[in-house]
Amino acid sequence: MQCNISFMKGLLHLSIIIPLLIWIACDDNKVSDNDYNTLHEFVLHSNNRVSSLLMTESEYDIWINEDGFSDPSIRVPLVQDVYERFEDKYDFIFFVLNEESIPENLYYYGKLIGVSNNVQGIGMNEYDYSPDYGSSGKLKAVMQLTGLEFLQTGPALHELAHQWANYALPTHNVNELGMNVTSYPYWGHWGFTGGSSPGQLGGFNQSSLIENGNSSYTVDYFGAFANGGNGVPYNELELYLMGMLPITSVSPFDMFTDITSLAIDESTYDLTFTAARTTYTHSSLEDSLGSRIPSIDNSQKEFKLLVIIITDTPLSDDEWNKADATAEWFSHKGDDGSNLYNFWEATNGIGSIIIEN
Repeated sequence: MQCNISFMKGLLHLSIIIPLLIWIACDDNKVSDNDYNTLHEFVLHSNNRVSSLLMTESEYDIWINEDGFSDPSIRVPLVQDVYERFEDKYDFIFFVLNEESIPENLYYYGKLIGVSNNVQGIGMNEYDYSPDYGSSGKLKAVMQLTGLEFLQTGPALHELAHQWANYALPTHNVNELGMNVTSYPYWGHWGFTGGSSPGQLGGFNQSSLIENGNSSYTVDYFGAFANGGNGVPYNELELYLMGMLPITSVSPFDMFTDITSLAIDESTYDLTFTAARTTYTHSSLEDSLGSRIPSIDNSQKEFKLLVIIITDTPLSDDEWNKADATAEWFSHKGDDGSNLYNFWEATNGIGSIIIEN
């Protein structure tokens, strides 16, 4: 697994200027019936954690070469077919492609598409499109991971964070280095925002911030979009928005916008920039967003997850073993001893995932 996480970290240097190709989309349009509603062959692994969904060669070709997952006229009937075979008891459905790496014509490691939200005070509206998919309100989102082992290497944690964040803060990013950069709104990610640690959705370590004077600042290197697949845990702000921490546990942090210059120190790899600064405390954050409802006292902390491997050929024993092992790892309620974080570890043992079918 070290080679894969190193690959993710190797891409981090692009995430300040050119965002990693992982993103979030919300489903806000109903979908009419169409001819794509086909019954597929499902196979359940003997450990009752993962299943496979067998597509025809032509259907799989459309799925990976024309991004069928992002097309609601294809995605929604597929999920409806899932509910013909599986109970409506899952908070999330993960589709995992039976591929070693991202298919040539796809452009993301993972994508989460929102289905429903009933949480207030996180900066997003409540909505419920679950009936379109065949759920009666239980389903929160569907996700696609474009590689067989991306549940373990990432960006599974990153995409899950998008169920709750970032709809809270009007963050910024830049698209180049230099003295006259273009600063632009960076919806969905932390951009140039500090945190208790580098976040799953980007952002820097607040404790590394140095004030240089004249609106100039230096911080440890970070990614504006992400910080290394499943190689970092959720930070305090992410955990608060997820319902895992009280707002009083969110340490003060700074958000920088209207960035006018950005430089990288070649010897230390620090970032120096000039920008407008806004400091958030837990009080000002709550004033801005309102109270989170449900609060930490009664927020959901255990989630049921259905993992389905999408393939155009029956899985080999090796592929089954990889898929099952990553599902077991991601849902493990304990420290696995590696440099990667499963969901339990990433939430400091507060949250948990159940993967079963």
